[in-house]
This record gives sequence, structure tokens and C-alpha cells, in this order.
Amino acid sequence: MSQRVDYDAVAELYEARYLRNDYSGVEQALEAFVAEARGDGPRVLEVGCGCGHWLRWLGDANVNVVGLDPAAGMLEVARSAVGPRHLIRARAEALPCVSASCGRVFCVNALHHFEDPAEFFREARRVLNSGGGLMTIGLDPHTGQDEWWIYEYFPDALIADRQRYLPAVRIRELMTRAGFDACETRIVQHKPRELTVTEAMAGGFMDRTSTSQLMVIAESEYETGVRRIHEANAAANGRTLLRSNLRLYGTTGWAG
Repeated sequence: MSQRVDYDAVAELYEARYLRNDYSGVEQALEAFVAEARGDGPRVLEVGCGCGHWLRWLGDANVNVVGLDPAAGMLEVARSAVGPRHLIRARAEALPCVSASCGRVFCVNALHHFEDPAEFFREARRVLNSGGGLMTIGLDPHTGQDEWWIYEYFPDALIADRQRYLPAVRIRELMTRAGFDACETRIVQHKPRELTVTEAMAGGFMDRTSTSQLMVIAESEYETGVRRIHEANAAANGRTLLRSNLRLYGTTGWAG
């Protein structure tokens, strides 16, 4: 059984993931998705905004964006990045927004943390105006196409992810039921990468707080996985490569 992640406890460390990883494909997908919201365009709402990375990025692009997150610690970090007027503490399943008040709603690597994704989709449809759109971006560990050293050395992480993440087909089904039209999924970023164990350690990739996949497993499983990596590296005379070949999927739907 997976553990809940205490995002208040890791808030100060969370932003580092954007320095370690390439999110250029996500940037391009978001840029296209909110293109009509620049300047005096409609309001954009990010649900699960965390430390405010995407709020700052879109704000710099002259987008009228507001972020929502239930974790006070995350919002405290975000405050220093975007200021308090762009932040709301609330749950995805109860958006504190007037109906038909937003032009775009999005979440990046957040849907799997929501307690009731179906209710979130209904709420997103409620707050979107006619012609508005919803986009959710994240992994789909159900495809069997991805390779990730974390799943290899920490197998409980894959088990947990297949419980936490919805398959893309299920996301589209729930969005359609909530009243969205033209729901579709596409790959927004393909992220192949190889790291030596030394590089992974130096870059913080093996730190437990580096990704939720390592935080949702038991401490004993995390320690066992780290030991597996070092044993494999010793047996290979320091030549073990930690490989990842991940895809991030973006699913969109539109309010008619």
C-alpha cells in the first residue's frame, strides 16, 4: 500500500525538480493551450500549482493565471515566486470559482494526487466558460511502453503508480462524462535519459524527495532499492547506467 506524500514537509525542496529535469515539451504544450489567454484574455486556473513554477512561467508570458493547491507549505513557497494575489488554498474537488469564470484550467503532474478526479472534472467543467478548455499532463504507467530505473530498482513504486495514475483512456472517459467535448490524448514530451550512478547521486535524482515515486513507498523499500543500485554498480565496476525512457501525456477537452 502506498503512503501519502506530505507536501508541506517537502515544499522547500520541490522546485529543484525543475532544475534537474527537462520540461520543454510541457512548456510548448501549455503555451499553445493558453495562447488565447495572453494579455487581456480569459483567466487561466492551475489546479495543483505546488510551488508556483508554472504560475511564474505563464505570468512571465503575460497570462492572467491563478493557482490553487491544498498544501499550505507549497503555497508559502509559491508566494515568494508569484505573490499572494495569484494563489488560493483549496481542493481540486471544490474549486472556489464562480461558474463560467475561467477560459482555461490545467494541471501538470497533479491529477494522480486528487482524491476524486471525476469530481475535479465536473468542477472544471462548471468553472469554464463556453469554448473553454481543460488540459491535464502526466505519466501513464499503464501503457507498458515506458522504461524507468526507479521502477526497476524500486518495484513498489510501479505498483503504487498504477494505483495512483489513471490510464489516459479512463481520463478521457471521465472528462466526457463531465461534459467535455473532443477529448484527446497526445504525447507532449518524450524524455529518454541515461545517468551513471555517480551522476544520479550528485544530481539528487536518488534523493527520496526528488520525486513522489520514492516518497510513496515504504522507507525500507527505498533503502532496499538504493542498496540494489549500489550493488549492481559495484558488480559492474562502476559502469551501471540508470536508464529512463518516459512519456508525458497531455489530455485535453473542451466546453461546448
